[in-house]
Amino acid sequence: MPVALLLAFIAMPVDAALVHGTLSGELYTAPGELFTVKSPLGPRPRLVDGFERSAGAVTFMDHVGELFGVVCTPNLDVLAGVEIDTETSTAILRNWFREAAFPAFFAGTVPGSSILREEPGEFEGQPAWIAVLRLPGGAPSARIDPATGRVARGDSWRGVVVISRGGHTYLLMTEAIVVTSGPIHQKFDVSAPGWDNFLPKLAQFYRGMTFQSSEPEEEKGLRLAEQLCQLHPVTGRLTHSLGGLVRLLCSSLADWDILPA
Repeated sequence: MPVALLLAFIAMPVDAALVHGTLSGELYTAPGELFTVKSPLGPRPRLVDGFERSAGAVTFMDHVGELFGVVCTPNLDVLAGVEIDTETSTAILRNWFREAAFPAFFAGTVPGSSILREEPGEFEGQPAWIAVLRLPGGAPSARIDPATGRVARGDSWRGVVVISRGGHTYLLMTEAIVVTSGPIHQKFDVSAPGWDNFLPKLAQFYRGMTFQSSEPEEEKGLRLAEQLCQLHPVTGRLTHSLGGLVRLLCSSLADWDILPA
């Protein structure tokens, strides 16, 4: 089951050291040149990243509430990324997102996180799984609430797209709405026709990415996952050092500049 393989990754010892990528100018390079991506927020974004072998995450943020990020693991299904029927391809992406990535990287670290809407789709000419998440209190920037005069942090309405590329499954994410003024607590209408208007932002982000070749990484990733499954029984708990990365991603938000009302 793909979930078992991802949970094997996140069941590694907590003291396993995370490896960080490099940012040169506006170009971020993941460890081992797994992928590169152009910073969508210029050469000096707030950047948080960490990788263990070829699984990890990087997030770019600015001081006004914009956010872009990548979460990736080796493909955890032998058919991921293979040219098969669209229904099967999107089902594989859906399973990775629902049963592995969302519980581990979102629900497990931000209490009350929920998937507001999700559906299959196409992204840059390939099958994709598209969703909007609500992360309570997860907005990248805190602001002064005009109603109370106090510093507060609103919810994050996180738009995500899941794809398979280069032997890995990738979750690309950004803020579906960026709230810079008005009430702190605003709602995102997921029933509206333009609920997925964040896709052009992610498409531009994606076009700034390059990926490592697929075959060696896919084989390596599957072998690594099998070995980890043998060494670490699946507990379902976020104990891998990537869990520390996710907690870092969340706690680092508290250091952001406070925006005026």
